[in-house]
Amino acid sequence: MKIVNPLYDQVFKYLMENEPIARKILSVIIEQEILNLQLKPQEAVYIDKKRNIPLSRFDFKAIIRSSDGCQNTVLIEIQKSNSPDPIMRFRRYLGKNYIRKETFITKEGKEESRPLPITTIYFLGYNLPEYQTPGILVNNCVIDAITKEPIETKNEFVKLLTHPSYILQINRLRPERKSRLEKLLSLFDQNQQTEDKYILDIEEDELPSDFKDIADYLNRATHDENFILNLEFEEDIEEEFEKREQKLLEQEIALQEKEKQLEQKDRQLEQKDRHLGEERKRTEEKEKENERLRNEIRKLKKNK
Repeated sequence: MKIVNPLYDQVFKYLMENEPIARKILSVIIEQEILNLQLKPQEAVYIDKKRNIPLSRFDFKAIIRSSDGCQNTVLIEIQKSNSPDPIMRFRRYLGKNYIRKETFITKEGKEESRPLPITTIYFLGYNLPEYQTPGILVNNCVIDAITKEPIETKNEFVKLLTHPSYILQINRLRPERKSRLEKLLSLFDQNQQTEDKYILDIEEDELPSDFKDIADYLNRATHDENFILNLEFEEDIEEEFEKREQKLLEQEIALQEKEKQLEQKDRQLEQKDRHLGEERKRTEEKEKENERLRNEIRKLKKNK
């Protein structure tokens, strides 16, 4: 089955703006039932100034049912990057969410504003060298600093100042996909790229039946001419950017090589100067010795 590539920004946006599909994807990732999902309006779109394209980030207000049956309202922040070193962008946006407040209507009918606990999800189109798995969960836990024993209870102070984080490395997908998360990420598998990189050719029979709706939704976009034209444009921008990056990399390597050559020449000159200095010193010592001998000869002549 041909589907549009979810690692492309426009496809990722296409997925995340479909509430039922976004709810299913997020439920699989966090392994909790999402009862209600609301996409928050984006106050500002972060633009990659090098490529002049918007970068994918989404905020959802979600009501989730945890394993103990309790319902909690949280803010789920999703960001995606295909290029390394997005850390400052991720931190900048996370900082904005930490100071954001949500408005609620209390049981008494009063309007109240307060912050929400945050869960972050990062889709990466590149690999973190230290981690070989496609899915990483960094989960905050409470530990007694005296006894080193875990404390199960989390109050508002802890919930609002720490957060769980999911890091998904698409290129770390393994051939055998056993977990639901791995099977879901099969829809992102970059090894299935066709000649047009924005189109993937996936094995429909290997997908669980409850992910077929997502695959069908991504397949539907392959028949939308305007959508495909936009993906071609995005790919052209990516390819041009990659060419520029490669050229800059080659220039940087050439510059580093020149700097090495200059450093080597500097070392050679320093060594030559050192040899000249040593030679000059030996010459001066010889001249002093010769002068001493001449003085002794003159004294001997006088004594005669």
